[in-house]
Amino acid sequence: MARDRDEGEREKLSWREIDRRKDRSPYAPKEIPKDRNQSRRSEWIMRKYRKEADKLFMGKKGTKKHQKAHNDIDRFHGTDQFETAVKTYLEQYGLPDDWSTLSLILDYSDSESVLQALAAMKGLYETRSPVEKQGFKAKVDILAMTASDSDLRDYAEEMLKTL
Repeated sequence: MARDRDEGEREKLSWREIDRRKDRSPYAPKEIPKDRNQSRRSEWIMRKYRKEADKLFMGKKGTKKHQKAHNDIDRFHGTDQFETAVKTYLEQYGLPDDWSTLSLILDYSDSESVLQALAAMKGLYETRSPVEKQGFKAKVDILAMTASDSDLRDYAEEMLKTL
């Protein structure tokens, strides 16, 4: 009988020991360390900081007003308001940097602005995809055939030879 009592005492675990063993189980849910939450927060803060710094270096082009004017070019393309949107954008911010907006400016009526857009796109041409290159060539070909300004027509014809 003394043996039975000794075996029962050995097998009996405290509640603390039972909880400890549960925590070691691979099926027990793991707590996320506090450091991990802080690192996510610090990453978020750094991204926000970089975004604000980029806006600062962009100058006028980093504002919401610029974004609206930029979006207006795309939104009003093919409408009566397109000319006004492009004129307003060019007066305030100069020539855009992105390929798609430059491509839209090729439809603008001011031949000097179109010449500038063509020159800027020529510099970006090699980095574009084959589909974009083909679309650009087609647009330049149309300008070479239909432009009313002789300087623009000549520039487009020269550009076609080099592409």
